[in-house]
Amino acid sequence: MNAEIVMFVADLLYGIPSMTLYIVVLAQLVRPKYKKQFSRPFFRLCFFIGVADCCGYVVFFLFYTLPLYSFLSSFFGSSLFSPSAFTTAMYFSAYLFGYVQLFGNCFLTFNRFTCIVFPLKHDRIWRYCFPISIVATLTVYAGESLKST
Repeated sequence: MNAEIVMFVADLLYGIPSMTLYIVVLAQLVRPKYKKQFSRPFFRLCFFIGVADCCGYVVFFLFYTLPLYSFLSSFFGSSLFSPSAFTTAMYFSAYLFGYVQLFGNCFLTFNRFTCIVFPLKHDRIWRYCFPISIVATLTVYAGESLKST
């Protein structure tokens, strides 16, 4: 069997179950039944990062991984994927989802740090830090998009 086909099947066998499991975890975080347990800033940050991870994975897989396979080259060489506003936006979003993930993980680490170092002030700190973390992450996202235009 062709090595490319084996790699393609391995990508699918790894990617589809992983993405499905990730979506199940994200769905559990927003279920009304568990709203009280998962309403803390840690879980909201996990959800935010998870959505960025899932979107980034799909865009990266479609626009960076699949074009590497020669048996899909006729599809990715079609006019649908010629340089346009659509393809530019997709490549750019794949790049920026990485930044959202990095900044989200930075704030998640800070959340765990405050939980350990300031256990009595943790809730008070994150009452203000959570909105700031989301705004800061989205501002970096918007700033990078403006810088590239």
